[in-house]
Amino acid sequence: MKATSKKAVGALALLASAALVLSGCSSSSDSSDSKDTKSEGSSEALRIGTLLPQTGSLEHLIYGPQAAVKLAISEINDAGGVLGKDVEVVVEANEHDPTDPTIMAKSVDEIIKAKPAFVLGAMGTGNTNAAMPKLTEAGILMGSPSNTGIALAGINKLYFRTIASDIIQGRALGNLILKDGNAKVAVLTQNNDYGKGLRDNLQSTLEDGGAEVTYGAKGKGEEFPEAQTAFASEVTAALATKPDAVAMVSYVEAKQAIPELAAQGFDLSKLYLVDGNAVPYPEFDAGLLEGAQATTPGRIADKEFKAALEKASPDVSKSLNFAPEAYDAVMLVALAAEQGGATDTETIVKNLHSVSGSEGGDDCDTFKTCAALIKDGKKIHYKGQAGGGPLNKDNEPSTALIGLYKYDNKNNPVAVGEIEG
Repeated sequence: MKATSKKAVGALALLASAALVLSGCSSSSDSSDSKDTKSEGSSEALRIGTLLPQTGSLEHLIYGPQAAVKLAISEINDAGGVLGKDVEVVVEANEHDPTDPTIMAKSVDEIIKAKPAFVLGAMGTGNTNAAMPKLTEAGILMGSPSNTGIALAGINKLYFRTIASDIIQGRALGNLILKDGNAKVAVLTQNNDYGKGLRDNLQSTLEDGGAEVTYGAKGKGEEFPEAQTAFASEVTAALATKPDAVAMVSYVEAKQAIPELAAQGFDLSKLYLVDGNAVPYPEFDAGLLEGAQATTPGRIADKEFKAALEKASPDVSKSLNFAPEAYDAVMLVALAAEQGGATDTETIVKNLHSVSGSEGGDDCDTFKTCAALIKDGKKIHYKGQAGGGPLNKDNEPSTALIGLYKYDNKNNPVAVGEIEG
């Protein structure tokens, strides 16, 4: 899978050569966890679940992961299933509901009752932190396609992610803003781990490059609460600093903040968005966002993968975000069970690093080809749709791609390139 356009790659050589290669992202693994191990564990069908935002401020991002799970399972089962049996989705739980503060506890209980070996989710870092204690106690593996919180690195042997942390995206976004010649930047940031973590790395990159964060800087107390719906005061205060550019780190809140920026006369071609809000905005007037830019972790979906996702679930046209990462998470779990010879969580964990390529092996990019290599007794390196490197000691990709987007005159984010960090 390649970028839709490579025109921007050459122009963004500065980005690629900037401080994006992180010492914490070097490829390594814990040999006690990653070596492939045949198990005497469960021979039952692989049972998985999902913990995704069916409601709330992350609901607009569910479409990619939902489609990816359907596509991955369809391909696995069409290829003969895991150890000859079809993969089963035994629970689909909701990670957040603003009208029901007890929803997470209910969802976790629902998952534990269903006894899956693996749960895809949660999408929100805070929601993962809330669900993890009881799921870990129950011995259930969690794998997130979207958690970028820095503190989750290596937090738990029963947790992995197929997306890079905010360190890489923050640096990529900062270098993009610097490359465009912006010296004064206002940052509208939501007050949670995701918002502050990404903002902190964005700010450090901007300041290292000689720019100033004029509003929303760390320690200023100018973050807004998640699910806020009115932004007149924040936009007024931010624009009073006369920024060259505005970056917004949020989820669905951008739907209210963007029109407010326009109403107060800000040139939206100088707006920069991130993975939590880089989605189509068909509800806006045509051309409102034209020229605005965005970054999202992960490889840009190619035409073939996008078409397969749309066939699996037409709703994915609303947002492709995190579809490659969700697809890869399911594939890694299925291949780990296939290699280990059992479908229980312990077996999957013992083989997860190995099938991701942490010990080398033959390259393969579909369940069918990877499973055939495993049956031949060969080590594999699953080359995923998200383009991430093998899992490292922190149970996250050792390298990662960041997609670069520019909005067209229909308010759709159009891929213009990608860089590796």
